[in-house]
Amino acid sequence: MPRSTRRRFLASSIALATGVSTAGRGPRLLSAPPDDGNQSYLLTTNRDPQDHHDPQLHLMVDDHEIAEQKHVKRIMNRVKKHPRPVLMADRPWEGERAQAWGSVIQEPDGLFRMWYFAFNTQRRFDLLDVGGYAYAESRDGVHWIKPDLGVVDFRGSKRNNLFYSCHPENKNLVDEELARRGLGLPAIDENGDQIGVINNLDGLTVVRDDDDPDPMRRYKLIANMQDHRMWAPAYPKRYPGVSPAQVARSRSVFGQYMDTSPDGIHWTRRPRRLFPALGGDYMMVTRDHRNRRWWLNERAHDQGGRNASLRTSKDWRAWSKLEVVFGKGSDPQFNKTFQWHGGITPFNYGNVNIGLAERWPLAGLGATCELVCQRPGKKWHRVFPNRPFLDVGAEDSFDRALAYPSHNPPGRVGEKLLFHYTGAGIKRHANRGNPMSMGLATIGLDRFAGLGQWRNLPPGHVRTKPIKLTRKHLAVNVEYMEHTPIRVAVIGPDGSPLPGFSLEDSRIPVDTKRLYSIARWKTKPDLADLVGQQVSLHFEIRGAVLYSYRFYPQLA
Repeated sequence: MPRSTRRRFLASSIALATGVSTAGRGPRLLSAPPDDGNQSYLLTTNRDPQDHHDPQLHLMVDDHEIAEQKHVKRIMNRVKKHPRPVLMADRPWEGERAQAWGSVIQEPDGLFRMWYFAFNTQRRFDLLDVGGYAYAESRDGVHWIKPDLGVVDFRGSKRNNLFYSCHPENKNLVDEELARRGLGLPAIDENGDQIGVINNLDGLTVVRDDDDPDPMRRYKLIANMQDHRMWAPAYPKRYPGVSPAQVARSRSVFGQYMDTSPDGIHWTRRPRRLFPALGGDYMMVTRDHRNRRWWLNERAHDQGGRNASLRTSKDWRAWSKLEVVFGKGSDPQFNKTFQWHGGITPFNYGNVNIGLAERWPLAGLGATCELVCQRPGKKWHRVFPNRPFLDVGAEDSFDRALAYPSHNPPGRVGEKLLFHYTGAGIKRHANRGNPMSMGLATIGLDRFAGLGQWRNLPPGHVRTKPIKLTRKHLAVNVEYMEHTPIRVAVIGPDGSPLPGFSLEDSRIPVDTKRLYSIARWKTKPDLADLVGQQVSLHFEIRGAVLYSYRFYPQLA
C-alpha cells in the first residue's frame, strides 16, 4: 500500500476518533469482490463490520428455535484455508515467529489492521533486541504490508513496524533483558499509583471503543502485564541476583492492564491495571455489542488444569465475578487427553453468541478449536463436541501443530467471513520453538452450521417455534447440493399454512451464485400482510443445507 494511502487512513482514523461519526450514513451494501461473481443485494444492519449482532438473523447452530425437524441432520460447515501463511516473520527485528496472541480489527472503511507478536524464541544474547510488538494492515485480509511507523527504535532507526515497547526510551529490547536490567514502563494500579514496572505483555488484545467519549482513548490495548523478575525463583540463571523483596514487588505488579491511543499506533505508555491477575498469563477481550459491554477471557485456577472462563464489564472498571465456562465437568476427557487452552473468542452473531473454544491437547496431535454457542441468558454449549471447527493442517503444513484464532470476531469481505489465526508447525530446531505464522480461513456469510437433507430420504422438514414478524422480507441462506428449490410455508397458530403462504405457493429461486435468496409466494411478494402476527416457518429441504434465515424491512 502506498504511504500516501496509509497517511490518509491514519488521518481518517483520527477524524473518527475526534467525533466525525458515520451515524448519519445509510447501511452498507454487502458487496462481494468483483472477481467472484457473488454480488449480494442484501443490506447489513450494522455499520461496524465487526458487529455481527442482528436480532433478525436466525442461525441453525442449535435446536433452540426449532419446534420440529424430520429427515435432516445438522452439519458443521468446513472452513476453507488459504494454502499458505498470509503473514510471516520476515524483518530483521521480528525473530522467527509472527503470532496473533493479538488482534485483527476491520475498520468501518474495510481496512484490516493486525497487532501481533514478533517472537524470538531463542533469546540469544547477541539478539536481545529481536522480537517485539508489531503491526500490519491489509485491504483484503490476504495481502499484508508492514508500514514504517516511526515509533520504536531498533538499532538506531525507527523505520520499522514495531508499535510498542516496554523500554522507557522506546527502544526494542526483549522482556527478559529488560527485567534483568530492572527496566520497564510504569505500572499504574487501579488508584493511579505507580506500583512498579512492566516489561512483558501477554495475551495482547487491541479493540476500538466507539463508546468512549474521549477520542484520545478510542483504541484500547489490553494485556496480561508483568515484571518478569517475578519468575526469578523458577529461572534463577535467567534472572540472576533478584532478591526476594524484588520478587515480591514484581508479583504485586502482575495483572490485567490497559493502555489507550487515538489511532492504535501512538500509545500513552502508562498502562493502568484493571484488576490483579489470579495467576497464569492468558487473557483476551472482545466486544458484546448486544449488551454494550466487554467480555474478558481468562482462566480460573480451581479447575485442576487450563480452562476457559469469562468476566464482563460495561465501563472497564467494575468487572463481574469470573465464571468458568468450560472446565471440570465439561468433558469426560478433560485433564486426561486435553484441557481448554483458555480462549473462547466470544462474539455476537445474529441473535446468538458464537465462540471458538481453544483445545490444549495432552494426547494425540494438534491444538484446535471447537465451535461453541450461547443463547442470551443461557449457558455456553459445544455445537459439535470433540470435532474441530478450526483444525490443524496436513503433514508439512505451516499449521500442523496449532491453529488458534486472533482475538476478535471474524472479518467480512463480500459474502465471506474471514478468520485470521496463528498457525504453528512442527519444531525443526532443538533450540527454537515451534515456527508460527498467520493463516486465514474463510466460510460463507452466516454459514457456521446448517440442517441438511440429501439423496434417498424423503424431503426434510423443519418447523420453527412461533416468532413475531416485524419485517416483511424473508431471505434464506441455502447451499444447494442438487438443483432443487427449497420451499417455505408460513404457519398460523393452529398449525395450518396461512392462505397464500403454503409450500405449494412457495417461490424461492435456485441461485447458486448467491448465498441468500428472497422468499416469495405465488400471489404474495413478501410477508407484508403478516407483519405484527405470531407465525412459524415450515421449511421443506431437498438436496440442500439450510444455514440461516433473515428478515429485512427493505431490499437493496
